[in-house]
Amino acid sequence: MRLQLLLAPLGWLLLVETKGDAKPEDNLLVLTVATKETEGFRRFKRSAQFFNYKIQALGLGEDWHGEKEMSAGGGLKVRLLKKALEKHADKENLVILFTDSYDVVFASGPRELLKKFRQARSQVVFSAEELIYPDRRLEAKYPVVSDGKRFLGSGGFIGYAPNLSKLVAEWEGQDSDSDQLFYTKIFLDPEKR
Repeated sequence: MRLQLLLAPLGWLLLVETKGDAKPEDNLLVLTVATKETEGFRRFKRSAQFFNYKIQALGLGEDWHGEKEMSAGGGLKVRLLKKALEKHADKENLVILFTDSYDVVFASGPRELLKKFRQARSQVVFSAEELIYPDRRLEAKYPVVSDGKRFLGSGGFIGYAPNLSKLVAEWEGQDSDSDQLFYTKIFLDPEKR
């Protein structure tokens, strides 16, 4: 079975105005990586609590080895996600949102997020960006889009737990490797997409 990936602006998934939901959805789990308890992370948690999201922070207290000097970083996020998904890999109805947290807040509840995800009719939906990162040489390999943003962004994606588990199963990189490049190469490979 091929994994279906779709790119969408992250705001399309997170920043839709609705009224706060009364209770969290039982089949949605938000995973994020936060190595430090920053003000941005606290703001993320407050917004998640306001809208009744179930969140699990991965990596608190670990050293971050990315975004320093020449290293793209982000591999730590893939490693931690891969490990966290091991216990959810067989939960076919569980939807997992994996998102950055230091610069993200929720502006709608789980019901609206799940509605938008299901409308996409894909097993996995990634955020999309205007600019390609980290390897501009891959630009020609991206499909042309008539509307929206063209390039995969690893700052937020959503999918069914078994599909996300399969997506990260191939990860054997280092913590200092680029998570965005890892996901980009999967997206650009028609056999894996």
